[in-house]
Formats: sequence, C-alpha cells, structure tokens
Amino acid sequence: MEKNFKHKIISVLLSGPYNKTFDYIILEKWSDKVGQIVIVPFRNREIVGIVVNKGRDNFPIEKLKKVKSVVNLPLFSKIYLDFIDFFSDWNCADKGNVLKLIISPFDTKTIQNLGHKNYKPLKFEQSNLKTENVIKELNKDQKYASNKILEGFQSETSKCFLLDGVAGSGKTETYFQAVKYCLKNNKQVLILLPEIGLTSDWELRFEKSFGFKPLVWHSGITKSKKKKIWLSVLFEKSLVVVGARSALFLPFKNLGLIVIDEEHDLSFKQDEGIRYHARDMSVYLSAKKKIPIVLCSATPSIETLFNVKTKKFIKLNLHSRATGSSLPEIKIIDLKKNPPQKDTWLSEAMIDDLKKRFKKNEQSLIFLNRRGYSSLTLCRKCGHRVKCKNCNSWLVEHKKSNTYLCHHCGFKKLLSNKCENCHETEMVSCGPGVEKISEEIQTIFPSAIVENISSDTVKNLDHFNITLDKITKGKVDFIVGTQILAKGYDFPKLNFVGIVDGDVGLYGGDLRSSEKCFQLLSQVSGRAGRHIKKEKGLVYLQTYNPENSVIKTIKEMDRKMFFKEELDYRKSAFMPPFSRLISIILSSKSEKLLNEFSLNLLEKSPNYNEISVLGPAPAPLNFVRGRYRVRFLIRSSKNVNLQNIVRNWISSISVPGSIRLSVDVDPYNFL
Repeated sequence: MEKNFKHKIISVLLSGPYNKTFDYIILEKWSDKVGQIVIVPFRNREIVGIVVNKGRDNFPIEKLKKVKSVVNLPLFSKIYLDFIDFFSDWNCADKGNVLKLIISPFDTKTIQNLGHKNYKPLKFEQSNLKTENVIKELNKDQKYASNKILEGFQSETSKCFLLDGVAGSGKTETYFQAVKYCLKNNKQVLILLPEIGLTSDWELRFEKSFGFKPLVWHSGITKSKKKKIWLSVLFEKSLVVVGARSALFLPFKNLGLIVIDEEHDLSFKQDEGIRYHARDMSVYLSAKKKIPIVLCSATPSIETLFNVKTKKFIKLNLHSRATGSSLPEIKIIDLKKNPPQKDTWLSEAMIDDLKKRFKKNEQSLIFLNRRGYSSLTLCRKCGHRVKCKNCNSWLVEHKKSNTYLCHHCGFKKLLSNKCENCHETEMVSCGPGVEKISEEIQTIFPSAIVENISSDTVKNLDHFNITLDKITKGKVDFIVGTQILAKGYDFPKLNFVGIVDGDVGLYGGDLRSSEKCFQLLSQVSGRAGRHIKKEKGLVYLQTYNPENSVIKTIKEMDRKMFFKEELDYRKSAFMPPFSRLISIILSSKSEKLLNEFSLNLLEKSPNYNEISVLGPAPAPLNFVRGRYRVRFLIRSSKNVNLQNIVRNWISSISVPGSIRLSVDVDPYNFL
C-alpha cells in the first residue's frame, strides 16, 4: 500500500448473515459518516454495507481492504441503526440480515447507481389532497378518539393508542383524521394491513377520502415498482404507504404516524426466515421516532389488552356501529342434539334460515376455516390414508383442481379413486372443506350464485377484487370461505353468517388456541348485519361442544369475561404475558443426527433458577418438506434478558451444516 494514500478507517455492517462489523479503509474525499451506504469487497465478491462507526485506528492498515464505492443516498439516521440493533437483539437475528431486509429491492449492482440524479418521482397526485370534509361526519365516540390521537402529535414522547371498536364502528374513518393531519404537515404515514386482499378495498376508501392513491407495498407488486416506492419513501417528505408487514423496513425519513389495522391478526407474525412480529417492532420504532402509533381491532390481542391494563397503551373505545345498526344475535347449534343429515354438514336449523334469507334476496356467508374439498381421504377397504411424501400430514383433496394437495409443502398429485396400498376402488372423502360446503349449498339452491373464497382463489388478486365487487353490489347469494373473510371486509347486503365446525380451533397443544378461536369467530360474526337497521344480523354457530367457555363468551359477545378467564389461565400456567417464551426449532434430513445434536444442545442449556428449558421434543408436525423437526421451549420470568441467554447458549455449540436452527421469540405457531 502506498504510504501517501490518504485514508480513513470505518466500521461497516454488511448485508447478509453477519452479526459483527468489518473494518475498511475509505478515501478521505468520500463520506465516512455513520449511516452512509457503501459497496465493499468481501471474500471474492462485492457487497452492500452501511457505516456504523469509526474503525480501529490501531489496526494494521495493510491488512484492510478499500471501500469500492460510496452510494449517493441520504444517510440512514441513528434511529434506523438503533432499530437494526434492537430488532436483531430482540429477535435473535443477525444484524446484517436485518439490513438486508431494509435494502431488499436492490442488489449490489443496482444500488451503486442510486441517488438524487437517478430518482424519478412516482405520480401520486397529492396535490389533489382534500383538506376539508375529508371524512364523513364522525359520531361522538369517533370524534373523542380522533381528538385524543391528534393530541398525541403534540407530545414529546411516543403515544401508543389502541382503537378498540366493535365490527363496523368506523375505526378506519377515525384514524383517517390523523392521516390527514400528517399530510397537511408534510409527514409520512405507514399503514400496515394483514391481508393482501384487503389492500384494494382499503385503497378505494382512501382515494375517496383524500383524492389520491397511496403507495401500495406487498409481495404481489413487481420488483421495479418496489424500487420506485423505496426511493420515494427515501426522498419524498409527505406520502402514505399501505402494505404488508415488510413495509415496516422501508427507509422512512419523515415518518409521522404508524397504523396497525387488525393488530390481532396472526399474519403480522413472520414465521419463516427471520421471525418477528411487525406490530411489536412498529411499537418500538414509533417510540424511537417519538410519533403516535394506532393499533386497531374489534378483538385486540391478549398482549395488547394487557399493555392497556398496565397503562403502557391508551385505549380508545368505539362502542357502537357507525351505521347505527345493532350487533348480530348469535345462536349456538348443538350438533349432538341436532346433527346434520347423513353425508351433509349443515344442520337443518341453518338450512331453514338460509332458505328464508334466499327467499328475501338477502346475502348469506357460510364460514369454515378449512381449504379444499376434504381434509382426509382414506380407503374404506384397508384404512390407508392418502399422505404427503414430504410431510407427516394428510393430503387435502381439492376437487376443483382435481388434485391432492399438501398445505405445508405444496406437494400435489392427481386425484385417484384407486387405493395405492390395496389397489381397491373404495376411496372415501372425510371431513368438509369450503369446496364441499359450496357443493352442498349449490345442491340445496341450484339457482343461487355461490362464491368460494379462500387463499386458493385469492392468488389471482384481480379476479379476487372482481369477486369482492360482485359481493358488495349484492350480485352473490351465498359466500363460502375461510378466515380471509374475517379480515375487515364490509359487505352491505350481508345479514346472515353460518359457522361450520366452530370449535375446531380449540383443540391441540396451542397456547393461544382459545384466543385465536375467540378472535376468528368474533370477527367473522361481525360481518353480519352491518348496514341493516330494521333487524339484527343473525349468526348460527355449529358446535359439538356448546358448554366450552370460549363458545359461551362468543355467544354473549362478552369479551371482558373472555379476557379475564384467559388471563387467569395464563397466570396460573405462568405463560405470556406473565412470562417470556422463546422457541428453538431444529430440523435435518437425518433424524439420527438431529436427535444427537438436540441432546448435545440440551447438555449446554442454561442453568438459572428463573429459566426452564422444555425439550427437546418432536414438533407436532415433526416431518415437513423432507426434514425432521425438533423443538425446545424456553420460559423465564419477564425480568430476565432471555434473548441474550439464548443467543449465548446457541453460540456455545457449533451447528453442523446439515442442521437448520431457528429462533422464534414470543412464538405464535406451536406446530
């Protein structure tokens, strides 16, 4: 190296699976400021990094590599660097992988050419912003809640609001006032939605209110569009982004408000790759930026309600529907006393009411949280069950596509009436899916228009939006669908909801099964009668277990009682929110190697009085995608830095290349 080379030493966080920084030398003429994006050589390639600190002055300079180039982008703020650190520490993830999420639309080659000169603004006509009468007249509850959120903008600290309103209470219109405030004050807004299918409906409501379309971010948009949105977020002072959980990682420079719509929804929890909860990470980001965050739900999560109880969050109630209609009446059908007829799944009571609704030209929704036609196919002769070759799960019959499909790995094969074990033709379908329920409805009502809605039909978003438009306009008689229908859709003509197998989610070893079931069934019940004032909407809930406490609280819509009972149970079992949980999931193609490594890991497990290590135990789904799976569950009191202990524990043993290790902080999925 030349002696007269004028240089500076910087510490760089690299994009990728790296949890430490690397020192480089940089030309004196280039910016070495913290937050600067740089391109550096690493091993035999070039990689994107971000300057996080000054380098070590005492390090032999001849051993350091030179920075290849500096990216002409605004510096990332210390807030975002702190966010990377927190995200990494909280979720036991590598800092470099968090950085990778932030710059995800770009590879090394394309990011080098970025900068003000290359930035072409997206055409979102905010000049059309309506400053007056943005929202229709709010009722008393909405006005109070809206004013409280607006007061949060004047606070010197972050304010976290829970907008807790019954289904149809006008939560969206309420937080729109805060969005309007941000736009008038040249601030950016981030709104997270749980489902890609919700985006179009929400977008139309937004445009009608504000006069322009927001920027939409989710997995369905093209990479080139993502690049443009990313740059707009970086350069534009005022804009609105609505999107899925990954929108959280956009490089907001002037963020003024975060909204988490349907905050209880499980889709905000990322269960693959880096596992994190977008709601919890958003709450931290809002605190760092000292901006308000609004969590919206008709059925808030236990954690959120507990944070209200402990005065961490501010609860704002919307007690009644904005339309003036009443909440629906919920009737329980005991299937032990009133079973459906042979080879059918709808009770006579439900069918009778469906006939009345159809005669009156009213819309009905039949809910079953199970895709496909039948959940299990077996041979009547030998009892053989059609299984997935890659997972220890049954294949689901999808009659419409003429396939057996695995809902875990995606494996599929053609339907066959011949048993692959005994070769007899006595295959029988067991258990209903939404396709079978649709078939039953169509048989009862041959002239009716029936729409089947599940993730199988949502894959084509354009077709899904057309279907939603038909439903909204009353051109569909019966809607049959899965949990997608419970995510905030507003169907003006819908007055009846029928729930099939309402108690199915209560069984199994899931800590949150009661909470999930209560939320799901309450949400789908809330679709009924939102715009009908003359009479109450009606919900029929079929169950074999009407005495279950969760079913009872749903019938009475007694959320306070459910919350109390669930908290009492969690406290007695020393489960969250009264404790901390971290799950470690191990997988390998070799069951023998997996078991050996699991026992070795157990031997090095932390030995603290306030920590208990459960496992290793086979996961409930212990063979998925050709890999065997084992789980640990680590529990501690809340005052323990459990993440740090787990991180040190994992680092104490070398993980073989044949074994995958994943850490899930505050797990929601126990499969």
